[in-house]
Amino acid sequence: MSAGTKGLWTLFIRKGKVFVPTTAKTEAGYYLGIEPVAVVDATDRAAVKAAFLDAVSRGNPIVPTPSRSNFPPDPLLKYANVKSVSELAKSAHSWQLTKYATEYVAAPDRPGKYGGLEQDDSKKQVFPADEPMDRIVSQLVDHALAASGMG
Repeated sequence: MSAGTKGLWTLFIRKGKVFVPTTAKTEAGYYLGIEPVAVVDATDRAAVKAAFLDAVSRGNPIVPTPSRSNFPPDPLLKYANVKSVSELAKSAHSWQLTKYATEYVAAPDRPGKYGGLEQDDSKKQVFPADEPMDRIVSQLVDHALAASGMG
């Protein structure tokens, strides 16, 4: 994420379930999924929206930067019942909401050029910073569920 990033939240859709982790910001400035993780049925649109709004309301708590030898496992792995982040990335649809100083950007992720995931800017939606969060989250959830075949 760029230096101008003011917040980041994600959701993952896999096998009929939506996973919404709390997203922390490390002291070094990168984002990391932590507990709690909400798990809701993808067919319950209201519950998906509520879980995402709840994650956004928690903000991005600041956590110490973990060392390589003490890097915590991604909490999504146990909830999604996968063994690795790469398996999760291959088997799930993921979307992110990024907050900048003057706008929010909602976008799906796609496989990155060097592994992992990256934001798919060709499918992003941009909202002004003063847009009601409920409307932003509704749009993101509607697009995410539809793109994953759940909506």
